[in-house]
Amino acid sequence: MPELILDSNGGLFQRIDRAVRGQRILFFAGLPGSGKSLLLQQAVLLAGRAGRAVHLLQWDVTRAAFETAENLRRYPQVGGVTHIAVRRAVGRWVRQGIAAWHAAAPPRGLLIGEAPILGNRLVELVEPVPDAVEPLLSGRQSLFLIPVPSREVRRAIEAARERTARKPMHEREKADAAPDVLRQLYREVELEAGRRGIAAAAGGGYNPELYSRVFQRLLQDRNHEALVIDEALSVTGSVYEMDAVAGELAADPAAVARLLPG
Repeated sequence: MPELILDSNGGLFQRIDRAVRGQRILFFAGLPGSGKSLLLQQAVLLAGRAGRAVHLLQWDVTRAAFETAENLRRYPQVGGVTHIAVRRAVGRWVRQGIAAWHAAAPPRGLLIGEAPILGNRLVELVEPVPDAVEPLLSGRQSLFLIPVPSREVRRAIEAARERTARKPMHEREKADAAPDVLRQLYREVELEAGRRGIAAAAGGGYNPELYSRVFQRLLQDRNHEALVIDEALSVTGSVYEMDAVAGELAADPAAVARLLPG
């Protein structure tokens, strides 16, 4: 069973607890290796304590609906990276999925999710579009929290990823990005910084200040906040162990067939 490991007297606990009590939608934004999955798990536990009915929206689950055996033959992963056609199809679906959830969920319903954003991974969540779900995503009912680990915490996360890659504790850990992929994905932060005129030392490795600035710029049209993570949290089980979840948002086969060319 998952355990609540956040210090109830700490600022991280208090910010997430306040979010799960007051928001309709809560997203943890950022690349793999930032601690999103652990904080999402902790948010689910806190939401259960608050009596919220939680649905999840996670990148690995949403893309898995599109990555059927047949589709993977046409759109294979390369070096552990999802095919661009799959990423775009998931992005086209996700706003529709949230709109349908919002219409059907009870008033106490809460959607908690992960949004990698960079590399066309659910970037559609943060791009203003004049559709029915935009007022919800851009309004105060939705909050995007950006976990920003310190360099030391980032090293601890990479070490933990090495361990789970060798010996997964949960089926979903088999799909986690390997440490070398984490470093490859971080290069996208540096590239995005260059595109947006944010000064950075090229090839300097993980830089929490740069990481925070890039993601806050990406989220400029959304209610967002950076969460500085300066202490590694002690995890005993898998971050994918959860309870009190009402369901997960994922495209049905008809939507997949419509959005991903055959």
